[in-house]
Amino acid sequence: MFRLRTEAFIDAPPEAVWAVLGDFARYPTWNPLMVEARGRVERGAHVKMKVRPPGGLGQVYGFTATMTRVERPGALEWTGGIPGVMHGRHFFLLSAEGTGTRLVHGEDFSGVVTWVAGRMLKTLQSSYEALNRALAERVKAELANPSVSTSA
Repeated sequence: MFRLRTEAFIDAPPEAVWAVLGDFARYPTWNPLMVEARGRVERGAHVKMKVRPPGGLGQVYGFTATMTRVERPGALEWTGGIPGVMHGRHFFLLSAEGTGTRLVHGEDFSGVVTWVAGRMLKTLQSSYEALNRALAERVKAELANPSVSTSA
């Protein structure tokens, strides 16, 4: 198993962070890693996703994720891949911290390919951190100008 973890502080309450994170339709407007997500934000839903990994020279990869945990405004999690070969459990955990939100964002990878792809998977760290920064900026923009948001 390979585990990837990032953390960030977002100067907004968890509900505001969730409003952006849980709005899959708007991922193309702000998310540098997950450039598309089509489906419902509810446990058991199948969501078609497209990702642009680092070093992919702009190449986009598609997969279907299964929503495994949806707890508004505290947790969002999905799984995807081929069990035993390459499978991931991607998660976002939001907790109130002062007047803001502590974000823990990561993924647990399993399967035989993780043994071979371990070095490549480490390169994802910077992409996850970039997503965290983009999320914080989007939340900040929406709080400053509520008309930016079209749905919550």
